[in-house]
Amino acid sequence: MPLEDYLMPSEQVRFHSTYGIHYGKKRYHAIVTDRRILLYARRGVLFNNDEVVMQKLDDLRGIKYQESGIIARRGTIKIQGSKTEMDLWGSATEVKVLYQQMMQFV
Repeated sequence: MPLEDYLMPSEQVRFHSTYGIHYGKKRYHAIVTDRRILLYARRGVLFNNDEVVMQKLDDLRGIKYQESGIIARRGTIKIQGSKTEMDLWGSATEVKVLYQQMMQFV
């Protein structure tokens, strides 16, 4: 299924990352819409399966951004929701842009 199948009616995409945001031990595309944060990945070789992780922006309680590393800079975002907590990481430049987009909704 394409990503558009997972969007709500009239939901607008504000930011779409490249395939470089990590959550757990897997890589995703990070999509910020006007309502949610979506982590989307299409997995599989012969049979493609979609994997989607979602967090409502209304449920956000806090976001923390941190950079580490000297040569290969790594950015980390800790997202605190009302019931869940997510740790996203990737290249510092891409994660920083994702953080800036999410800060508009907190």
